[in-house]
Amino acid sequence: MEKREAGVIWKERMYFRSADLFAKENLLYILWGSVYLVDKPYEVSRNYMDAYMVQYILEGELHFELRGREFSAKANELVILNCKESNHYWADKPAKVKWFHFNGKMAENIVEYIYKNNGSGHFSGTYAKKAEPFINNVFELLRDKNSSDFELSHNIYSILCELAAPPPLKVSPAEDIIKKAEKYMRENYARPIAVKDVAEYTGLSLFYFTRLFKKLMRISPHLYLTNLRLDNAKNLLTHTYYRVEEIAGKSGFQSSSHFIRAFKKSTSLTPNNFRKYFSDNGKY
Repeated sequence: MEKREAGVIWKERMYFRSADLFAKENLLYILWGSVYLVDKPYEVSRNYMDAYMVQYILEGELHFELRGREFSAKANELVILNCKESNHYWADKPAKVKWFHFNGKMAENIVEYIYKNNGSGHFSGTYAKKAEPFINNVFELLRDKNSSDFELSHNIYSILCELAAPPPLKVSPAEDIIKKAEKYMRENYARPIAVKDVAEYTGLSLFYFTRLFKKLMRISPHLYLTNLRLDNAKNLLTHTYYRVEEIAGKSGFQSSSHFIRAFKKSTSLTPNNFRKYFSDNGKY
């Protein structure tokens, strides 16, 4: 007779995984996992287990007590638990959850980093959405007896990386201006524009724009624009038969002599020598 857990209405088969010595020493590895449909009186109270746990709520909600905080995780949200610490979770109405326990030498530091930087271990919105495909992959791999520890480790690590990522920064007005300037230069570098034209496009004085751009980008707008032109020239030198004079014009340089000077300063090669370097019959 199958052993019944209180409050577990239905469960997918339990997937157990035995990692080899290499996986235990070097990878993140699965211990076991399943999909549960639960209802009251489902409840787990744990003081210590040498493992970590991911729970992804498919339907309904589960309640958690973790690190002195109580919260509820609803559908399409997830919770990561350090089972080496006291934790408590329960259902008071029907809920469906995917869960798995994992371990690995690097796990503790990453999970602790997640707690420290992103709160209680409860994730919703973009975080949960980005982690969900990797959680689904874990279960597909658990169902496949021929899947490798490396594939599982890759997906567990990807989940943790998504949860450890810092929240998106709010763009300040100054940053927004510089992003617009970048876009303008990327779209117009082949035209005979100068930094003063870019400053005028942003509505700032040339002095203030130059100072702001360098502060945020760690590069002067003049050098940024020159690098865009040089990168385009390199592409034309290696993939076309245009003459140097034509490439200078198509890359936004005022003259071929100006182009050659800028190119040699950047690469220590003339445009023609650079082209020979990448040609099939080159001597470099």
